[in-house]
Amino acid sequence: MNRTIYFFLPLLLLAFPLKAQIPHLVFHAEMSGSEMLPAVNTDAKGLVTLLFSPDRAKAEVSGMLVKLDGAVTSAKIRLGITGQTGPVIFDLLPYINDRHIIGPMDVPDELLSNLLVNGVYVEISTSAHPNGEIRGQFTCETDLDFGVQLTGDQAVPANTSQAVAFGGIHFPLGAADILYAFVVRGLSGPITGAGIYEGLPGQPGVKVANVTGLFGSIIQGLVLLDTIDPDFLLKCREGKYYVAISTANYPDGEIRGQISHLGYFASLAPVNGVQQLPPPSPPSPGFGFSHTRVSGGLDSLMTTVFINGIQPTSVKIRIGTNTQTGPELVDLGAPTAIPGLYSLKYPITESQLTDFAQNRLYINVTTNGFPNGELRGVMKNTLRKAYAFDLCGVQVVPPSTSNALGVAVASVDQANCYLNYKAIADGLSGTLTEVYYDTSGFGLNGTVPFHYPDNTLPIIKGSHEIMTFLGPIIEAFHSYLQLNTTGFPNGEIRGQVRRGFTCPEVVSVTDLEQISRVSVSPVPFQDVVNISLESSASFEGRLVMRDILGVSSMSQSVMVLNGEQTFQLQTAQLPKGIYTLTLESGNREGLVLLKKVVKVN
Repeated sequence: MNRTIYFFLPLLLLAFPLKAQIPHLVFHAEMSGSEMLPAVNTDAKGLVTLLFSPDRAKAEVSGMLVKLDGAVTSAKIRLGITGQTGPVIFDLLPYINDRHIIGPMDVPDELLSNLLVNGVYVEISTSAHPNGEIRGQFTCETDLDFGVQLTGDQAVPANTSQAVAFGGIHFPLGAADILYAFVVRGLSGPITGAGIYEGLPGQPGVKVANVTGLFGSIIQGLVLLDTIDPDFLLKCREGKYYVAISTANYPDGEIRGQISHLGYFASLAPVNGVQQLPPPSPPSPGFGFSHTRVSGGLDSLMTTVFINGIQPTSVKIRIGTNTQTGPELVDLGAPTAIPGLYSLKYPITESQLTDFAQNRLYINVTTNGFPNGELRGVMKNTLRKAYAFDLCGVQVVPPSTSNALGVAVASVDQANCYLNYKAIADGLSGTLTEVYYDTSGFGLNGTVPFHYPDNTLPIIKGSHEIMTFLGPIIEAFHSYLQLNTTGFPNGEIRGQVRRGFTCPEVVSVTDLEQISRVSVSPVPFQDVVNISLESSASFEGRLVMRDILGVSSMSQSVMVLNGEQTFQLQTAQLPKGIYTLTLESGNREGLVLLKKVVKVN
């Protein structure tokens, strides 16, 4: 069903304004020994997420490490693509507490620009593998857009045809197919053949898929991924495919264009009359597409617009939601040598980059008959509505007593057709029996769970089609992921799909073996923290609260007695933040619990 909806999406955009969607910058890295250079033989795995704030100045880090062969000695975020090593740009070690990684970070200047070209990885070293045990490349929760501009001078052999086609290919993560859409003008005759070919510029290629579906001047259709090379998307990113259109006068191809990846933070979008406020009457015969790329320094945009069917008097970019007529950002100026084709690279501010990220930039095309605008096109970007969250027993309804934890990342495309998720879990009490997703708010159970078949631990992942009505439900944080086990058949850990982390961190007592049955409340805490525990021996100790950098924020001496007891820390003076609570005896330290302080000053 979603495939049908997805197939007609460009036509729906001709009929209805684009509903506002707010995507987010979220990255994740799945770590393993096989990614190390050289590869390391280890069962260890890891998952780390970076959840950026809207202004991109800060990010929330969350992650989990499981089955490591030794204690963590180093945790670094480094620059470098897959298969290469690079310099350190951020130290994650202060964010690691036993198996868990969590905390806010100030974003280094070079981080985001390199993340957007798959040029950042995380590497964990341990006492057993001092040169690195596991590594993983960060990837963005984004769909893939590719631009194509077809002209006669790119054909093989080249020709003088004045025909042109402009558009691209769209692939939402999780889909079983790709969508292509082009607007075509000026062919010497009817199309006799069109296709996607594997081949480099200037060289003849081999057809891999037919391009069909002509609707007036627009060509659009689907190619099923299981009918083409499994590496098709990878080769597309590498520029190894092109599109060609043949006519009777040019049987070897009248126009041709190489498929170009627009980037992991880019835009391929239609420009039409129905998005205009108000739509022109009678309906405009004009139509077009826009391509927008973000510069490597994130300080400029490169926008190319092709308009067919009308004679523009101006093509501008404005700032506003899809229900607003906003101020002008830039005028793209005169067309290029190709009539109807406009292209400009222009500087942007940090605020304007946020506007682009949140789909508030749009194309405004004016004509003599419509001086305020005949066509409009929201510059919808490739980012997905993404979420990073944690799973624990206290979120299960009713809460479980499990000390297991999980960390997850999930995303939904802007058309609300595909949900992708990846989670890592540790400390489960028994065999994982079920992974399911359901819709409900915090503290409530859903009624119609979606059962997912992937029960592979420690990392669980999958991509699934969803009904479009689920998109707003997920965005409202009214859905959750739950893991059931043999020990907790009604739910051992659960995580509300959201942007944030609130689970208590329950970890093993590393040195104080006489301590058991540790409980810390409330979760999260404000003015007081209550610690209940049982000890098999009596000793003098200290309860120490350390901040995210490991600096002691408060310490209280306690007399631990044989048996059950409760202590209380007065925490009203502590600022908001994440703290590690430890129970220490002499020079020995037992890690008890990690908490996030939620407190109104």
